[in-house]
Amino acid sequence: MYCVRTYRAQAAKAQRPGARNEGRGKYAFKRLKKAAAVICAAAMVLSMTACGSAGDKKVVLHFTHTQSPGSISDLTAQEFKKLVEERSDGRIEVSIYSNCGLSGGDLTKAIELVQAGNIDIHSCAPPNIANYDKKFYSFWLPFLFPNSDDLLAFCHSDKVHEVVNGWCNDLEMEMLGINNAGSRQISNSKKEITKPEDLKGMNIRVPGANIFIDLYRNYFGANPTAMDFSEVYTSLQQKTIDGQENPIAVFDSSKFAEVQQYVTLWDGVRDTTIWVMSQRTMEKLSPEDQALVKECATEALDWGNEYLAQNEEAIIQKLRDGGTTITALTDEQKAEFQKACAGIYDDYAQSVGQDVIDLFTGGYKE
Repeated sequence: MYCVRTYRAQAAKAQRPGARNEGRGKYAFKRLKKAAAVICAAAMVLSMTACGSAGDKKVVLHFTHTQSPGSISDLTAQEFKKLVEERSDGRIEVSIYSNCGLSGGDLTKAIELVQAGNIDIHSCAPPNIANYDKKFYSFWLPFLFPNSDDLLAFCHSDKVHEVVNGWCNDLEMEMLGINNAGSRQISNSKKEITKPEDLKGMNIRVPGANIFIDLYRNYFGANPTAMDFSEVYTSLQQKTIDGQENPIAVFDSSKFAEVQQYVTLWDGVRDTTIWVMSQRTMEKLSPEDQALVKECATEALDWGNEYLAQNEEAIIQKLRDGGTTITALTDEQKAEFQKACAGIYDDYAQSVGQDVIDLFTGGYKE
């Protein structure tokens, strides 16, 4: 209760009449609210989690992801929960928090909480970890994979798992797996987009990752705006931004069709989801429970791959039937986008390493 009372007192102070700058007061209130959410959530986790897994001792695993309830990330997490709780006969419980619920919606803070062991398992786009290791930006280099089969081969590559898990280990995390999250398609409320020039001057929400800011600003001439995912719908509704980019399944589950008219299927960035587990949590589990968690994670991620493959076309058709203008680019039109952003590979070779780019652009097949 201390964190709640303190937050209320500080928030009241931030909004007190006569503040010198009303905008600053509101901004301070928002920051205090997010900070309070993080503190309270962490305190809740510490008070709830049962450490260890010896014998029949109860274990609670706190699982967070970045998307909304009912999204592909949420459904895959629910499948993991079902598998773990069934195979442990209820001894291991999985509590799921959507929209980075244990970090106040803060994607970067979520990784810190995983490292500290306050979040046990976290599901996110790999570049969300790039603030701690720039090599994770590689996952969002455009036109890495010509099709979803190549992406799945990448996700299942032993070489990729070994290399990327090594990056995670250096950050006090264990990688449980990677799966297909769908291509990040572009939506907007203004016009149909068929060529890179159509994005010029458009305010597009992107995740808070430099590679996307660089891609849309330096190569497409757009005005990229980084913001928390939880704020995107309202910003689109209020027309603070013109558009956003996300997999079509996320577009649908987030109800963006209510506030966006146009979607361009350009397939430029085929997205992935990575599951990372706190090494502190892993070390508290018995070898048997470690194996159980890893096995269930692998099966759940494969379930997510199948779900996406079976439902993505149906989602696109549902959106079309609902009045959304869906523009599927031709191979020639996609080539225009690829040519426009080809220079980003040279830009990022220095920061992520040419060996990493080589792995991501075909080395995983060797």
